[in-house]
Amino acid sequence: MSNFQYYCQPQAEAFARAIVPVPKSYPLSDGLSADFPAHFSNLCAFAKSIYLDMAKQPEAYGLMLVDITSQDHNLARDGYRTIHRFAETLRRLMGCGQVENHRLTADAAAFGKALRTPGPMVAGTVPKAELILSRLVDFGFVISDFTGKPFAKKLETFTVEYPDDPDMIDTIKTYCQCWESIRDNRPQTEYSLHDAHHRFYRFDYKLTSNPAAIPVRQWVVDDGIYLDCPPDVQAFSLAFYDASLHYQGLQFNGEYLHKKTRAARICPAGYTAMGNPGFVLHMRLRKMDQYAEELAALPEGIKKVLSKDCCNFCDFQGATPEHCKYRVHWTLDGQPHVGCAHACFYFDDFSLANVPHYWRLLELEYGLKRT
Repeated sequence: MSNFQYYCQPQAEAFARAIVPVPKSYPLSDGLSADFPAHFSNLCAFAKSIYLDMAKQPEAYGLMLVDITSQDHNLARDGYRTIHRFAETLRRLMGCGQVENHRLTADAAAFGKALRTPGPMVAGTVPKAELILSRLVDFGFVISDFTGKPFAKKLETFTVEYPDDPDMIDTIKTYCQCWESIRDNRPQTEYSLHDAHHRFYRFDYKLTSNPAAIPVRQWVVDDGIYLDCPPDVQAFSLAFYDASLHYQGLQFNGEYLHKKTRAARICPAGYTAMGNPGFVLHMRLRKMDQYAEELAALPEGIKKVLSKDCCNFCDFQGATPEHCKYRVHWTLDGQPHVGCAHACFYFDDFSLANVPHYWRLLELEYGLKRT
């Protein structure tokens, strides 16, 4: 990040990297034509170019400029949220008009009100939307009655076109409609859609699909990109998922569940708004003393996590030095250890050779049986 002055610059670059490649074909949402994936791919390429442009000149988009030397995580996070204004401007613009002959005709008053109305997104209201519109014009959009300032109060309607690719307007409109439909009527899928609102900002093709028809393995692949995981974590995540298919009694919806309780998950760690996040494999373990001998044979990259104590002996929910329902005890190489169930067992060794060792731990902990 040394080449940047503000946190929002590497953050915007991360948004560009997080746009998932669009397959040439996939199970489309009802009513979409067979050529929609090609049009959506063009939209994603355009969105990526916008995010990369944001990284170069964040002032032009009205982003919050938090100096990259700041150690204030809250400010860095607030700056991150202003990047969402691009997608929010498009979403609210498309919601205020109709598309005909590749041209959006929008209600000016409704658009102004939409920008001022807090929405369900982390972006809230959308101030300085005129800066976003100005950059759209610089990228080839034609917006009638727009002079770089908020629209005049007396203006009733305005139009938006994109002569370089007329279908772009139709594609943005369709995408926004698909996203609204999924948000309002979450489909039943094997995979959790709890973070679908974030995928909207990243222009994920799956929001224009029949999500229930997307193989779970594809969600795992795409999430590695969406979460901006390093290549080794992406490879590990996929291998870990493939290994899970050999066990009975497990459910995977983005997290690995045993009897509806989380047993393991791969997740970001640290202050993600302040730089490249770390990633960890979080496993919930409590019965290690029942298989202490097998712990001793684990690779060192795994044992180093099991050799750390992490209980502060606090008074959370009436805990005492003698008893806490969240306190975990185990023995490794003859040495007793104590930890907090909320802070235990975050593994950061993503060697593919360790996949079977991690699953062996889960076998021992949860009594998992192979299929």
